[in-house]
Amino acid sequence: MRDATEATMTPKSDEELKELVSLARLVAYARENAKDLNAEFSAYCLDLALGALMHDLDRSGVSLSHESGQDGGDLLGTRH
Repeated sequence: MRDATEATMTPKSDEELKELVSLARLVAYARENAKDLNAEFSAYCLDLALGALMHDLDRSGVSLSHESGQDGGDLLGTRH
């Protein structure tokens, strides 16, 4: 397993960035479902995971949250 600091400092390919965005969409969708089911702790944990993914994307030069001033939900294509 690679060191976490090495993984965040290594430049990501376009394919890896697409995978991160896909993973962020999946987590955002699961978070919304958890909220709808009133699974508060699960929603909280998924929110933390989404925040970590957004941070990784920001560090890679892909900014989804800061442009809109939101949590990236609209840009990630979550349910409405």
